[in-house]
Amino acid sequence: MDSVAVEKEKGFAEGEHVVLRPVLEDDLRELAQLMAENPYEHEPTPWTYQRLKKKFEDKDQPGLWERENKVYSVVRKSGGLIGFLKEAAERGDMYWCILHLGESLPDRDALGLDLVATYLAYQQRWGKPRRISFDLLLIEEQKVQWLEGAGFERELVFERSVLYRGEPVAVGYYTWIADWALARRAERVLAPGEDRLRGRE
Repeated sequence: MDSVAVEKEKGFAEGEHVVLRPVLEDDLRELAQLMAENPYEHEPTPWTYQRLKKKFEDKDQPGLWERENKVYSVVRKSGGLIGFLKEAAERGDMYWCILHLGESLPDRDALGLDLVATYLAYQQRWGKPRRISFDLLLIEEQKVQWLEGAGFERELVFERSVLYRGEPVAVGYYTWIADWALARRAERVLAPGEDRLRGRE
């Protein structure tokens, strides 16, 4: 009996269940559906397949991969697009993100926990992130659990700020801050000129 070799997905980061990689042209139809399914985005854009394809084929900035704004495809290690993660970088060490996995996935919780942990490990492996924040609707309880499971904490809540299916709901920001940044924040910082005044005492 011949055995068929299954080609594993390759990307920038690999977790127990998922791989993060750039968006490929073959992803675009499914990606458009996942983006339409996602219940919240800070600056909502109706990403249809046609619009995604047009952006993907842009002659100046092809793909969905810019210097400060990136879209990662989230795929199973064995293959198959299951979600996406959007990242906006600020000053090279702060990241503002959204994530989404298909609503009907039977193992969605295991995949979501793995996705957040994989992304956090990826950022720490290749850089020195100061903070990483995700924003989402607080009614998305699974996503809240994934983020809290990876050490993210609720930082900010905007009550009744977005309409979801005709009802006002809260938006929450979940944030991870590096230990070194927390330590620096706790340091006593002198106001301008305070060092000179202290010398006169």
